[in-house]
Amino acid sequence: MYNAAMRARNPLKGISRIDQPEKRTHGFFVRLVRQGKSHSAFFADQSHGGRQKALAAARQHYEKLLAKFGPAGISEQSEWMQEAKAARPPDLDLSQLIWVQCHGYRCMAYRNAKGRWVNFYTGRVLSGTVKPVY
Repeated sequence: MYNAAMRARNPLKGISRIDQPEKRTHGFFVRLVRQGKSHSAFFADQSHGGRQKALAAARQHYEKLLAKFGPAGISEQSEWMQEAKAARPPDLDLSQLIWVQCHGYRCMAYRNAKGRWVNFYTGRVLSGTVKPVY
């Protein structure tokens, strides 16, 4: 569970430094993912009055996100894993699993009874063009 000791080990958890001189982009990127949805924001050095103030604003924003959405817990992960497991056919043979590419991402999938590709880990039917990766 989230606590101050964990925060002390990684004080910039959820916050990344972005330095791209060729694009004149300098600042901190905040990202928090909960239940598959990403919440993000960018805090530029220039618009916040310098690097330290941008970092302070990024930390404050990350803490607000944590307060609103809560820390990621094992229960959140295990809940969707249980749902995915329940959606799998009981007679699924692991030899039926193959790597596929869908929307630029690779995942393990199998074909359901209707012949549609299903993500092995999430239990969701894959939409769009799905290509087997060999």
